[in-house]
Amino acid sequence: MKFRKHLQNIFKSIAQKIFFLLYGKIKIDKLLNVVGFQKFNLGRKKNIYQISNGRVYTDLVEHVAVIKNNTIIPNISYQQVGGELKPLNFNKTLISGTPRIIKKFNGKTVTLVQGASGNNYFHFLFDIIPKLILCEKYISLQDVNFFYLPGELNWQKKILSAFGIPEKKIINSQKYRHIKSDIILGLDHPWYTKGFVHDEFENSPEWIIESLRVKFLKYSKKFDCSEKIFLDRSDSKFNHCKIINNSEIITYLSKKGFKTYQLSKLDFFEQIYLFNNAKIIIGAHGAGFSNIVFSNPGTKILEIIPKTHPRIIYKKISNTLNLSYSKIISEPVSKHERNLGDLKIQTEELERYHKDLI
Repeated sequence: MKFRKHLQNIFKSIAQKIFFLLYGKIKIDKLLNVVGFQKFNLGRKKNIYQISNGRVYTDLVEHVAVIKNNTIIPNISYQQVGGELKPLNFNKTLISGTPRIIKKFNGKTVTLVQGASGNNYFHFLFDIIPKLILCEKYISLQDVNFFYLPGELNWQKKILSAFGIPEKKIINSQKYRHIKSDIILGLDHPWYTKGFVHDEFENSPEWIIESLRVKFLKYSKKFDCSEKIFLDRSDSKFNHCKIINNSEIITYLSKKGFKTYQLSKLDFFEQIYLFNNAKIIIGAHGAGFSNIVFSNPGTKILEIIPKTHPRIIYKKISNTLNLSYSKIISEPVSKHERNLGDLKIQTEELERYHKDLI
């Protein structure tokens, strides 16, 4: 095993040297004396950056580097280490370079990559989409040749369709980790500028919530659904924030007039309608709760959160929209139950909330 690891390290070292020869070492220029780099103010203390003949590299997890003449560009490069945003000098390309074959895309490319978070529904909706909303105030998105994005999932394509962005214009960063384009356009993160990401959302600007409603509510797709909904996360590929006695909770709530929904089974535009139509929403903490951004004032929200995974992001949205928010914090489950999830709620706990919810 040690010998195999040793061989892997040798191969990695050789590959790194080859890529250094191909693309050179990446550096920081504190004065940013870069030819072919421009910055334009978009208002709201945000900017769009235009780089001619630039390139972008991502490790898909924590680091993104936007590069011109082997100089890394601040603000639109990204280095989130252990969940915390770090200064530019922490970007791993400064040490390891750009160890992937480059792919050239002709024309104008908007880069929207930011580590792994773009494949998470919450971060796609609240991090990446606000960038597009800002971007379309500056340029015609129809004039953009490509959009460099983390993934090309069906729900992502559906959301992008509201901007008139077809699938053929999407560059999947999971397939192309190192790209070059005649013009690269990048934007500041709409709200995350320091610290740990989940802590910082509490300070996010309200214009993001308002802009998402203005952009998407008109696409609401009506279907026959209940006003009392329970969000079922049992179809998630992750065990965290799963209720291990989920069937018991579904049975209990159905007797109270609730209908259960798995959001993965619904079209994005149907999800907008489901949350906009709902009067009461109950469910375990998860990205699907992002859709409360489409709910109406007075909607009652009950979020079930594991004690080991406290989050305040949905309270922030609720306060902004005048939703009636409350939460249940679940005690840690036993070791032998964790393979099923990390939440267990007794029906008696829900009963205590029932009169307030109806």
